[in-house]
Amino acid sequence: MWTGSCSTERHHLVRSQLHTYIPVYVVMAEVSSCADEGALVKAASELGVVFVSRTPSSLTIEVNGRPEVYEMLNVLPFSSDRKRMSVILRTPEGEIKLLIKGADTVIYERLQSSGDGLAITTQGHLDAFASEGLRTLCFAEATLNVKVYEEWSRLYYEASIAKVDREEKIEQTAELIEK
Repeated sequence: MWTGSCSTERHHLVRSQLHTYIPVYVVMAEVSSCADEGALVKAASELGVVFVSRTPSSLTIEVNGRPEVYEMLNVLPFSSDRKRMSVILRTPEGEIKLLIKGADTVIYERLQSSGDGLAITTQGHLDAFASEGLRTLCFAEATLNVKVYEEWSRLYYEASIAKVDREEKIEQTAELIEK
């Protein structure tokens, strides 16, 4: 279930985790797949959620000085067809979270209305930004059931080793978990 509202701290947590940004301290440079990612990580850092490090299997952040380590389960990279990227991680509390960012049109359609008018208000803001010619980037998160994730993970692995139409199968499998 996608959530469309979150606390400011939760929003910064998502921004600090949903990227391919890598700080390179040796040469005092920063690496990310796009300038937007670096800007988002820096903004979260200025608000108390600091990206510390990433390994192939974990991501470490500091929230107001407290370290938190997340297990990286999957990275579903951005593609121009999907217009989004996602990460699946296990939180320090053991929950499996799917974090997604992308174009407003593909993220908004995945949100579940909370019935409090937030969806209407959000759509109004998105329309206003679009009428001014502004690009919008939306974030969402979902908590995944362990059994659902395990079944999907098996399908994703099969897609990732396919000898024919691998990229297409990976994108189709990503779509299954991102709905």
